[in-house]
Amino acid sequence: MKTKRILSLLMAGALLTGALTGCGSKKDDSAQSGDNSGVITINYPTFQCGTNTSAPVCDELIKEFNEKYAGKYEIKKEDVPGDQNYIDKIKVQLGTGDLPPVIYGGGYNLLDMVVAKDLAVDLTDAVNSDADWKALYSDTALATNSRDGKIYASSMEGQVIGYFYNKELFKQAGITEPAKTWDEFFQQCDKLKAAGITPLSMDTADSAWVTQLWMGAMVGTESDAGLEFMNTMNPTDYNTPEMIAAAEKIQKMYQNYTTQDAIGGKYENAANNFLSGQTAMLANGPWMIGDFSDTSMAEEGFADKVGVALFPGNFVYDAPIQGYIVTKQDDPKVEEAAIEMVKFFTSAEAQQTAMEIQGMVPASNTVELTDTAKDKYPLLAEFLDLATTEGEKRSDTLQATMYANLLDVMSQQLPLLASGELDAKGFCQTLTDAAAKNQ
Repeated sequence: MKTKRILSLLMAGALLTGALTGCGSKKDDSAQSGDNSGVITINYPTFQCGTNTSAPVCDELIKEFNEKYAGKYEIKKEDVPGDQNYIDKIKVQLGTGDLPPVIYGGGYNLLDMVVAKDLAVDLTDAVNSDADWKALYSDTALATNSRDGKIYASSMEGQVIGYFYNKELFKQAGITEPAKTWDEFFQQCDKLKAAGITPLSMDTADSAWVTQLWMGAMVGTESDAGLEFMNTMNPTDYNTPEMIAAAEKIQKMYQNYTTQDAIGGKYENAANNFLSGQTAMLANGPWMIGDFSDTSMAEEGFADKVGVALFPGNFVYDAPIQGYIVTKQDDPKVEEAAIEMVKFFTSAEAQQTAMEIQGMVPASNTVELTDTAKDKYPLLAEFLDLATTEGEKRSDTLQATMYANLLDVMSQQLPLLASGELDAKGFCQTLTDAAAKNQ
């Protein structure tokens, strides 16, 4: 989500357990078809648990769904701490064909893997027959969740991403506003470093969410061809001038402007470094805004120190996050229950709930920013206004458009790029080779 959310180090480091149990295996119909009461159970594994930023939203929607469908359907949540653990679990289940009734695609392009195995339920008729549900699909949301003219998923959350910066640390370094160009950005990194401040939060593990955001923004602003590449689904050639130039900059950032734990570090390392004031900038989405005022994650008053910016070149990530996928089950009643769950989780009401609980951006442009959300998360309103008025170049993320097997390759090769064992061209060649395996 893979969309990324802040997880505790202990939770994110948890071992993957129960890969083949408790997850709605089709070989165990009793696990889904309910008990003697006739209630249909939807076993639902999710990484949105524990200290994950989205956990409160997930828990609230499950609670509301179970109340609405009491006596008919019941979602039973299975906690799978850590985005990568969740992805690994789904991959194992893809291999056996025993998938849970509902999968959250997130920012990890899980949809293509499920469709390739012919295990995704075609939602086209269900969506088209429900005017309210159909109205929530923008053109981009439809493209994100469809394959070969068929709708296979439904989005609840939008993905409008820039970066956050610590205004107090900027001031200490004599920086008055975010950079407008990449040259100015690196000049600011030098100023921060000269002032004894580590400029950037970065990572390499778990597909390197934060680092990939910096990299993709560089690709998208390098040229028209770079922006076209960023808007291409499942690209096969990463040996482009734009990707190579971005990899060179990322190598420079690793070697000069980030923390020691960035190499081998996960998203939560990068996030915690920013939340603790150890770094001046972090690329991430508005869903993190709630963490800034959470005193279990940051010091009192930290939210007042945080500013938000578009990437240099007026670039902003702007695309719906791949949504919820219903998978084929032996029991048609379970599929029907799963469709109802997905419809409920992606409704206008659910999108509004997510916005007001955690500051999530709605997937549908028909769901307006409420006064409650504006009052609770003024930084969200500020960023959305900035993205609307100044965002000139837009795309999905690298992570969302690449073949799923490239996520592991990223994590394996970025430390080599950082150390200099691999140059930018060699790094891009490894991505190209990995993409070719899907042909």
